[in-house]
Amino acid sequence: MGSDAIELRHLRFFVALAEELNFGRAAARCHVTQPPFSVAIRQLERYLSVALVLRSSRQVTLTPAGEALYSRAQRLLTQANDAYMLALSVSEGKRGKLRVGFHASMLYQGLHRMVAAMEREEPLVEVQLLEMPTQEQVHALLSGDIDVGFGHSTVVPETLASVPILNEPFVVCVSPGHSVLSEPRFRLDMLKEEGFICFWREASPAYFDRIVSLCVEAGFTPKVRHQVRQWTTVVAMVSQGMGVAIVPRSLMHSGLKAAFIPLSSGAVSPLQCMWLNGMEQPLVISLVKYAKAHLQSVAADCEIQSTP
Repeated sequence: MGSDAIELRHLRFFVALAEELNFGRAAARCHVTQPPFSVAIRQLERYLSVALVLRSSRQVTLTPAGEALYSRAQRLLTQANDAYMLALSVSEGKRGKLRVGFHASMLYQGLHRMVAAMEREEPLVEVQLLEMPTQEQVHALLSGDIDVGFGHSTVVPETLASVPILNEPFVVCVSPGHSVLSEPRFRLDMLKEEGFICFWREASPAYFDRIVSLCVEAGFTPKVRHQVRQWTTVVAMVSQGMGVAIVPRSLMHSGLKAAFIPLSSGAVSPLQCMWLNGMEQPLVISLVKYAKAHLQSVAADCEIQSTP
């Protein structure tokens, strides 16, 4: 072999020549003049130490070595182009895998719409959902186990970037036959003697502390009887008469047999999209766009609602 380095342009020029069998037309197809085109073909032959084409005043033909190289060169150029397009699509956020942490309550906030829209409009993007509470999401983001998280807290570590997605009202959740449902005007302190079922504090301290503060603002400290890791578990336990709870309004659409009462305080549950600071990759920015477009608080009546 010679000392000249082989480049993709050499293969591109050769494929054009193999298909045109004319130096002038092949050079024009590659947008170069004929002299440098001919030099590139000779460099390729010198590098391989074989003749690839037979030249005459009337025609150009491929040698057996040229015929063999032609099919391989075509595949190499196709693979190189595929690699380029892959890198480009990843850089533009159109291809790749996105690991997303989420709360179970998002199932009733349009999570399926967000994922379906992104997968439909960005078919080369794979969204992997990992259900976990806010604190676990923070740890997973810092350790690199997830790329994006949706947490219910307005306070995130300085190492994380975040953007607000929605504010969802809290509602009181009681069993269908609870006595407060017959009251003409509900007040939260009517539940001061009840046992409360709360989201586990270690998993989501912001949720736990917010619910306790709502009760304190109403004039009593709640008797926290049970702590669980899933909002649907909270509602299921309430439906079975195991206590009362304060939950995000979207849980009204969980299909579980419980009654829901609006809170006059206007308290809301914030939903934040979080990611590692400085890692604003295109896929993350794209997901934020879909989240803002498709995640929303489900509308609810202001009157007492119950599941039959």
